[in-house]
Amino acid sequence: MDADEDVNLERFGYEQKLDRSVTPFASFCVGFALISATTAVYAGFGFGLDTAGPAFVWTLPVVVVIFALWAMIAADLAVKLPLAGYAYQWTSRLVHPNLGWFTGYIALIGFISGFTGVAYTFATYFAGLIGWDASTPELLGVTAAVLLICVLINVYGIRLATAINNLGVMLEIFLTVGITAFVLIYVVLVKQSGQSLNYLASHGDTVSSTYVFAWMVSSLGVMFGLLGVEAPADIAEETKSARRVIPRTMFLALGTAAVIEFFMYITFLLATRDTDATSDSTAPILEIISSQVSPQFANFVVAIALTNILVCVLANMLVATRLLYAMARDNMVPFSRTFHTVSPRHKIPTVAVWGSAAVSGFFLLTALLSETAFSYILGMATIGYVGVYILTTAGMMVADRRGTFPPSEAGFFDLGRFRRAVHTIGLLSFSTVMGALILLPDFRPNVAPLAVLLALGLLWWALVLRARIATGKAGPGAAQPENDPTPLDQPIP
Repeated sequence: MDADEDVNLERFGYEQKLDRSVTPFASFCVGFALISATTAVYAGFGFGLDTAGPAFVWTLPVVVVIFALWAMIAADLAVKLPLAGYAYQWTSRLVHPNLGWFTGYIALIGFISGFTGVAYTFATYFAGLIGWDASTPELLGVTAAVLLICVLINVYGIRLATAINNLGVMLEIFLTVGITAFVLIYVVLVKQSGQSLNYLASHGDTVSSTYVFAWMVSSLGVMFGLLGVEAPADIAEETKSARRVIPRTMFLALGTAAVIEFFMYITFLLATRDTDATSDSTAPILEIISSQVSPQFANFVVAIALTNILVCVLANMLVATRLLYAMARDNMVPFSRTFHTVSPRHKIPTVAVWGSAAVSGFFLLTALLSETAFSYILGMATIGYVGVYILTTAGMMVADRRGTFPPSEAGFFDLGRFRRAVHTIGLLSFSTVMGALILLPDFRPNVAPLAVLLALGLLWWALVLRARIATGKAGPGAAQPENDPTPLDQPIP
C-alpha cells in the first residue's frame, strides 16, 4: 500500500523523499493535538463567559457544524490530492498557482503566528505554576526555549515528533477527561457547591447589547478550539495509506475534540462557585479548581495542561514546516532552493523547520518593541486559518464549475452530488466568521499587522512570483519531471 502511495506521488511530479511512517493513530493525534481541546477551553472559557454568560456553551454545537463542513471539504480534497502543503496544493492545481500562493501564504501566517502564540501561552502558565513574576522579556525567553525544543524534536525526524505527540495526546485525553470528571463528581455531585443546570442557560450580567448578537460573538472563543482539523492532510506524504486514513482521522479528531471540549465547558460552568471571581480572573478554570478543590490540585492541573500545550506547539510547527517545504519545492517562496532540501538521514525538511522558527522569532522580537503589536500578531492565527477556508472553498467552487475537479473513486471518501451544497453553505459560514473577525471591535486591531504581512506577500508576488509562474518556473509544474504526469481529470491508478 505504501508503494502505491509513492507511485501516486510520482504521478503528481514528486519523488518520495519524506519518511512515510505516520500511522492512522499518529495521524489522528496530529489532528487532535493541533486542535488541542484543553488549550482551547483554557483560552476561550473566559471570553465566552464575559461576552454572553454561561449560555455561550450552546454555541459549540453550531461551531461543530461549521467545522464539520470544512472537514468534509478538506477530506474530499485530501483523497484526490494527498500532498504536503495541502492549502497551497489544492488551489494551485485545481484553479491557478496565483491563488495557490495567496492561500499558502495566509496559511503560513496562521500556522506560524499560531504556534508562536501557543508557545507564549505555555510560558505564561509555566511562570504562574512556579510562582515566577516574569517580565515580558523573560516570558519571551521561555517562549523561545519552548520553540527551540520543538525545533530540535522536529528536525530529528517525524517518528520522534509523532511518538512524543502521541504520548501527549494520550495524556490529554485520559488525564484531562479524568480530571474534569473528578471535578464534576466531587464538586457538583458530592459537595453540591456548584451551580444548578439552569445556570447553563443564563445570560450573566455582562451583556449590554442584543443578546443574540453577543451570543454569536461568544462563539468565536469556542471556535478557536476546533481550528486545524485539517492538519492530517498536511502530512499526507508521510502518512501510510494516506487517502484512506486522512478523512477518517480528521473526522475522528474533530468529533473527539468537540466532545471533550463540550464536557469541559459544562463541567466547569456547573462547578463555578463565585461567579464574580471567576469572571474577573485571568485564569477562570484555575480559579474554579483552586476555590472548589485546592490550590495544590490546581497546580497539578496546570502541569498536565502544559504537556498538552507543548504538543500543540509541536503539531503546529510540524504542519507549518510541511507547507513551507511544499511551496519551496515548487519555487514559490524566497530561498526556495534552500527551504525545499530534505535531510537524507532524517528525511525531514530541516531548513524549512528552522525557517519557520526564524519567522516565529521575528514575531517574538516585536514584543520587545510593543506588547500591543505582539498581541495583534498572535490574533492573526484565527484570521489566517479562516482565510484559508474561504480561499480554498471559493477555489473549489470555481474548479467545480470549470469541470477541473477530480472525479470520484470507488472506496474513497467523496462528497459527490452534495459537493456544491456543502461548498456554498461552507463559504457563507466561513465568510460570516471572517466578517466578525475583521469588523468586531475586539478583533479589529488584528487586521493591521495582517494587512502589513499581506502587503509584503502581494509585493513578492507582483515583483517576482507572477513572472515565475507565467514562465513555468514556479508552481506545481516547476518541480515535475520532463515527462508529463497523469492529467488531473483521470483517477489515481
